[in-house]
Amino acid sequence: MWKWETEKNPKGVVVIIHNILEHHGRYAWIITRLRRDGYHVVMGDLPGQGQTSRVNKGHIDNFNQYQETVLEWIEFAEEYHLPVFLLGVGLGGLIATSLLEEVNLRLEGLILISPLYGFQNSVNTRKNFLASGLSSISKDAKFDMNIPIEDLTQDETVIKDTKTDALMVHKVSFNWYKSIIEEMKSTMENISKMKNVPILLMYSDADKLADVDQIKAFKDEVVTDELYVKNWKTLYHELQNEPERDNVLYYIESFMNNRLNYVGLVTNDKK
Repeated sequence: MWKWETEKNPKGVVVIIHNILEHHGRYAWIITRLRRDGYHVVMGDLPGQGQTSRVNKGHIDNFNQYQETVLEWIEFAEEYHLPVFLLGVGLGGLIATSLLEEVNLRLEGLILISPLYGFQNSVNTRKNFLASGLSSISKDAKFDMNIPIEDLTQDETVIKDTKTDALMVHKVSFNWYKSIIEEMKSTMENISKMKNVPILLMYSDADKLADVDQIKAFKDEVVTDELYVKNWKTLYHELQNEPERDNVLYYIESFMNNRLNYVGLVTNDKK
């Protein structure tokens, strides 16, 4: 886990949970932008990803490992005694949602970017075929996810950088996949148990990884006093890495600043 503090008078803390296969290093520009806007940022690499472990790369024993890790990040963020926002991307969105179905968290707001409540059918079909033999395969056995970076973003620079990024995960264990699929099902079945927190939900109909129908089902079923929804229509899964990323971050900053204005904090800092 790492922390990045704003040089301005801080108005809040953003805890970021990254997506599958990646690591915190791919969020450098977001961290810089949030710090510039007056937010501290807390983030780490999820178990089995990034710099957490070379031995267990692409593997978890159970989904609770993710939840426990993120709870540690949130507890650290709370030590600032500032409003805390939770931002989950893809898998991070699934983790955040599952946590809020089980735990009362003192959050000023939840930002969900392309939450991974299910895989696209094209991905699901292939993985279900592989998963059919799980009982006879070691839980540590790994297979290649075969997710082209071109399916995640249309930004050529991001594509080029990601292809040469040694910290990206390519192979995952069957146990990892099984844990993710089970949690997707459980999370969607328990949406009604989710704690009431202001939510900004952003996704795109052009997403080639996440099941957009599941995201829309979440939108229709979640119970909250505040729900803001933005469908980016033509952007790919990694909204924060698309050429229009400045606009995406503007929505996030506006949501957080509006929340802080609502609770009486001044957020009209000069950029």
